Amino acid sequence: MSLKSAITKKAVWILMGIGISASAFAYNPPVQGDNFTGFINPHQMTAGFSTAGGPLFKVTPSNVMVNPAIGAYQNRPVIDFGYTGIITGDDSAPYSQSFGTGVLIPTDWCNITGEFFGVFAESDKMQLGNSVNLKTTVSKEVAENLSIGVGLGGGYLWGFNQDWNLVLDVGAVYKWGELGPMKNFRLGASVLNIGKVYSNSYTKGIWGRNDGRDWTTFPGFMTVKAGAAAEFINTEKFTLGLSLDVSTQFFQNVVFDAGVQMLIANFIEVNSSWQFDTQACVAGYQSWLPTLAITFKFGLDTSFTNNQKWTKSDIEVGAAWKNVTDNVNAISAGTVITLGQQDRVAPTITIDVDFDDDED
Repeated sequence: MSLKSAITKKAVWILMGIGISASAFAYNPPVQGDNFTGFINPHQMTAGFSTAGGPLFKVTPSNVMVNPAIGAYQNRPVIDFGYTGIITGDDSAPYSQSFGTGVLIPTDWCNITGEFFGVFAESDKMQLGNSVNLKTTVSKEVAENLSIGVGLGGGYLWGFNQDWNLVLDVGAVYKWGELGPMKNFRLGASVLNIGKVYSNSYTKGIWGRNDGRDWTTFPGFMTVKAGAAAEFINTEKFTLGLSLDVSTQFFQNVVFDAGVQMLIANFIEVNSSWQFDTQACVAGYQSWLPTLAITFKFGLDTSFTNNQKWTKSDIEVGAAWKNVTDNVNAISAGTVITLGQQDRVAPTITIDVDFDDDED
């Protein structure tokens, strides 16, 4: 047997083993387990989990977790904070919560982000347990309108059991530009949670209690995501954008995400998103109500920095509401601070050439 044939045969056996493992362990995450990062602030709850940066292409430390390549398109430092309360109506654990805070730092070589977040949900209706997590990414524009990124995440879970995760994320974003009636059209794709996800929690999943026969893992191992986003109306006083994404958790589920965002007078932003989760729908945990959010944008005087470029920054304050399932509702509040002024005018370049020849 040749070396090439042996390698090919071994690869086939490995793929067969992965397929058998996937079928042997039923898909049974906790409610919203695959949206693990989606509760930490209003933007995450209503940006449609867009791999292309959302309808209006907002780049924050938290949405980079959906696709690490998004961070390459931010040229200003960004800080975000968020807190979410989850009202479950459960007698034993009527209130759950989550938080998140992160920073994005542009550099000459690449852009670096980090988001630290925690989720504390022990309700029988959404048994995510208690965990603290950290996601870090690096991203860079490697060609005209094309960026790539890679991220590393880790966390520790306790409550129902003790566990840890350590995962790798990769992604890419391509900025197409104008396409028919669409402006700022973008395509994005990412593969998330490659590695060790939470798998030893013994929590209640969408298909019932894990009794050792099923794996209740979350967030979804090797989640493949792809999507597009664009602006359909872009005027001085009003901007409207849409996004659409599809994802699959190791080919065991199919999830569709749609988002719509409106910016009015560069001051008020209205966001909404809706998700269709195939497995959750069959199991009876699909919410048919859209998520809603409103954000207000203000100028922030940062002249105390004594930096000419940072005399004025932006701060956004917003709130969001999400119906998780039945009578489980999440209410989130947060802020995003973008430091420095965005370049709006291209630099003027002049060339001064003296055509007069020096004469003796």
